[in-house]
Amino acid sequence: TKLSRFRKMWPFMMPSRMEAAVYTSRRVRLHSLLTWLDRINATREDKLTLFHVILASAVRMLALQPDLNRFVAGRRIYQRRTIDISFVTRREMTEQSTETVVKLTFDPYSTIETIAEQVNTSIRGTKKSKTSHDEKMSNFITLLPRFMIRSLMRAGRILDYFGLLPAAYIKKDSMFASIFVANLGSINLDAILHPMFEWGNASCFIVIGKKKKEPMINDRDEIQVEEVMDVTFTLDHRITGGFNFSQAILTVREMIYNPDQLMKKPENLPDPFVMA
Repeated sequence: TKLSRFRKMWPFMMPSRMEAAVYTSRRVRLHSLLTWLDRINATREDKLTLFHVILASAVRMLALQPDLNRFVAGRRIYQRRTIDISFVTRREMTEQSTETVVKLTFDPYSTIETIAEQVNTSIRGTKKSKTSHDEKMSNFITLLPRFMIRSLMRAGRILDYFGLLPAAYIKKDSMFASIFVANLGSINLDAILHPMFEWGNASCFIVIGKKKKEPMINDRDEIQVEEVMDVTFTLDHRITGGFNFSQAILTVREMIYNPDQLMKKPENLPDPFVMA
């Protein structure tokens, strides 16, 4: 959807990210998806996972609906040129292990297989490394006195407001992304509503919950126990309208329930800058 003049006023009416945040959640029935994964993985050495499906669905949604790939900076709404997704990973599944954030840039024409390969390669590299860009920055900054940290953060926000933050820094900072994904299901937690960080410009946060069994209504209006998973979305309402947000979430849902679409490259993708 092309930006209207009224939409361009929204960053002035809601200047902070938190007051512009809207929240929603969806419960995903998993039977058909888990059956599909079992069938696909039967002949694969590197297995596809629920996380890969959600990530690939998000990439496909941004490729098909580029108005969701916008961000606000300096009270203006911008169109991103790339699909950048950040997600949290652990080097080991132990209490002593540290968390780190991975940020990847995906081709709009990616399939779930190319996305899974890119993600797995990055995670393997992260597990071998001792630190990441975000960790290096945090380790350095937190050594400083509090007033200096506040001054640095304020200076960073001013530079970001005027579009003066170095591109080399933005490329590495995980909070400057199209979507930030938190896979709480990997640590056996339910999905939560993620806060909209004031730092950075990620316009969408997706949280994936754990697999669980819940009573659901089937097609015959009967109650039956099914395996489900909750997925929550935190969205910056300034970048586009509620109808477009609804369509984006429906696109993600459609991809999850029909994952064969993710095995093929998309066709006739819209030009995001025609609608900017």
